[in-house]
Amino acid sequence: MNDKFDLDFCFKGSRKYVQGPDIFDAVINFISNEFDVIKGVKYSAHEILHNNATVYITKKIIKEDYEVINSLISFVGDDVKYYAVVCDNNNKIKRSVKYSEEIITEMSNVCGNVISFKNILPDSYTEIVVSMNKYFLNKIVKEKGKWIVTRFDYFYLDDTLSIKNKEIKVQLLTNFNNKLTKSVLFLDEKEVGYLYFSLIKEGS
Repeated sequence: MNDKFDLDFCFKGSRKYVQGPDIFDAVINFISNEFDVIKGVKYSAHEILHNNATVYITKKIIKEDYEVINSLISFVGDDVKYYAVVCDNNNKIKRSVKYSEEIITEMSNVCGNVISFKNILPDSYTEIVVSMNKYFLNKIVKEKGKWIVTRFDYFYLDDTLSIKNKEIKVQLLTNFNNKLTKSVLFLDEKEVGYLYFSLIKEGS
């Protein structure tokens, strides 16, 4: 497996930054064929990414080796722990694509602390649950601001890959004064991981 590779992104819609799910999916596309089993996957956002990126794969992370870490993904591949360190490489993103979350917002069902969606989209599991949770939190929380994904964990990567026509569910577990929310993720009633969001308040 290469220990360094570049990622080229497209902006989605009117955004001028790269969302966590797009970063995660791009990294996974590179590494998923390198291992029989990938488990204990953890993604964390550190700095907003506005450009293309370089990814460094390492078994030991020394944060001082990197000027800025935009995202960090840790995982266990075939019983060995690795880190994928995502860093802005200052190469400008030159393209954008149309993007809409309308199907998710119109077809999702909110009941209490749960949002569910019968998937008919070609998008990744991560992209869908992030859109679902953002819509859910905007619907139930009155405080104004922008909800952003800060972290997500998957027990086994394979659990999130085959999602066509399956029910996807996000259940809010805790909300620490909107500074951090924790939700559990399901696919056809099977618990597959956790999702964390934070609210960036207006004017902050």
